Amino acid sequence: MNYKQASDNELLFCCYHDDIKAYNELVDRYAPRLHKAGLRYLRDKFVVEELVMDLLFNIWERRHEIKIEYSFSAYLFKAFRNKLIGQLRKNIPHTKPIDEITENEIPLSGKTADANLLLEQAELLYHQNLARLSPQRRLVFELSREENLSYKAIAERTGLSLNTVENYMVAALATLRKNLHNTTTHICITLMFVLPQ
Repeated sequence: MNYKQASDNELLFCCYHDDIKAYNELVDRYAPRLHKAGLRYLRDKFVVEELVMDLLFNIWERRHEIKIEYSFSAYLFKAFRNKLIGQLRKNIPHTKPIDEITENEIPLSGKTADANLLLEQAELLYHQNLARLSPQRRLVFELSREENLSYKAIAERTGLSLNTVENYMVAALATLRKNLHNTTTHICITLMFVLPQ
């Protein structure tokens, strides 16, 4: 079997049958793209690399039970985004038990709770507004932001012209920014999801 020319689904099928070479090809195929996507949100390349390797190792560990409804690429980037959000939450200082908090620390603990709430609201509002986009614009946006594909790659996958892909992205970004502009979480959403590449 020519692993480099095999589709993701073919490689996954081989992984299910414990083919380590097929798994290594998936790692070679996706690790650089995941790493590049992660560095858009986290500055620490070592943390990003650890998150990437942890996710890909988990794919191998769960190869007999994973069921992918859509494309493997979409599944992988969605799982990685969840890992990034989890890491961002970890970077927010943890609150102390209430009996250990001094009077001077009370404002800080309030800010921590607010930051966690802000992150949750950001994710919810992002998905709500994304769902309001037209199916084609949403697809193009998700392929760009969640799978980290170039406009050219999106055009090839969807059969749309490069100009149409660019127009859809401009329109999607404009719509999201307009809808989210007046919310208390628009800064967080912009940082996490809507910044240009």
